[in-house]
Amino acid sequence: MYCCDVLADLAGRDIIHIAPLSSLTGRILTEIDTEYFFVFGDGRPSYVGINYCPFCGRALSRQLWNMEKKKQ
Repeated sequence: MYCCDVLADLAGRDIIHIAPLSSLTGRILTEIDTEYFFVFGDGRPSYVGINYCPFCGRALSRQLWNMEKKKQ
């Protein structure tokens, strides 16, 4: 489910993996087609979608992943 161990370690704390628009209780600050978000703030948090893993560089957003898959 996660592309690298570092991302897996941060999952649930600073980064979440969730189906888009299902049970996000705060504001989504970016319009990236992804299931991975950085979470900021308490109470009503803000979410920032992630295109690429900041640790290993793998494409995380569905749009980029599909484009890379088509190239192969």
